[in-house]
Amino acid sequence: MLMDLQRREEFKQKLHELTPPDGKAISNPTLRESLQSAFPGEQFSLNDYWDLRNSLITDGKLEKGRGRGGSVSRVATEAEPAVPGAGSTPPTVEIAKAVAEASLYEPFQKCIQEGYVPDNDLKPWICEITAFQGRRSTGGVWTRPDVTLIAIQTFVFVPTKQFDVITFEIKPSIETAMEGVYECAAHSAFANRSYLAFPDADAYDTNPLFDRILDECERFGLGLILFGEVANWDTYNFEVSAKRNNPDPRSVNDFIKAQISEKSREEIQRWFR
Repeated sequence: MLMDLQRREEFKQKLHELTPPDGKAISNPTLRESLQSAFPGEQFSLNDYWDLRNSLITDGKLEKGRGRGGSVSRVATEAEPAVPGAGSTPPTVEIAKAVAEASLYEPFQKCIQEGYVPDNDLKPWICEITAFQGRRSTGGVWTRPDVTLIAIQTFVFVPTKQFDVITFEIKPSIETAMEGVYECAAHSAFANRSYLAFPDADAYDTNPLFDRILDECERFGLGLILFGEVANWDTYNFEVSAKRNNPDPRSVNDFIKAQISEKSREEIQRWFR
């Protein structure tokens, strides 16, 4: 028996309700059995289940996970306060670090828009601060670049257009930059180019930590930006150029769907019409 298409939205809603509200994963076989039990008068084929499940994933309400038969988990829609565990950094220290870093995002984004974009002749483009995701599930903290630039670049003698996702991780000091290296490296799963940026200083010439960061950026193919004043593009220095990466298109698509605003997603779709 075919699924009653007039009740499809009802089935979707129930399937979503059957997933754990705390975001824990549930296997596809278990979820499909629960759906069948919820509607004993219906007969859901495997294709019916995939149709409903994939529709919820497209809507941003579920995300895929691992396990036998695969799994899904509910995407959180509201931010919840984190509870620090025993031995964790005191909340006041973490908040201070977050505030110091967050204050750099807006002026950095503006410099990327007014400096990096025209310097690289990118058009069309969109640029967003993607750091502020709360506790909404995006695949983990290291899947959230601070600033994301998505653009198309064309070349006079190359017939195809180049679509690029470019991510930027901004740190307030060299002491916090090493973690940024590995955050940037994680972004290569969905970004074509990834950059780490932090304030410049003359002391880096004799600083072994800077040498280590430089080596790691080159090893991972990451770009390194040093800025004298975060709000002044003229003080930006590209110490290392980012190598172009070719991530899996599905990962790029999932990143855009999860991290980029609806307005910008619609704009990106218009580029290809």
